Amino acid sequence: MRIKVTPRASINAVVGWLDEAHEELSLKVTAAAEGGKANAAVIELLAHELDIPKSSVTIQRGHTSRHKLVAIDVDAADLDIWLKRF
Repeated sequence: MRIKVTPRASINAVVGWLDEAHEELSLKVTAAAEGGKANAAVIELLAHELDIPKSSVTIQRGHTSRHKLVAIDVDAADLDIWLKRF
């Protein structure tokens, strides 16, 4: 899944899709983008939202970018249901 992260936000939240094609999901995290803190916050936020362990969420690409590719080890049907909320 492609995501765009806004670090140093006022809240941790899944904002929604950035475009009508639903290609990139926008997230906000309160952590700063230094020392991997924002990446850890992204993993924690997605794990919490999907009610899965943090070990099931992996940042595959974009460790130093706001645009990231994230792998989520969860049933595809459950992920689709969750994504349709946004």
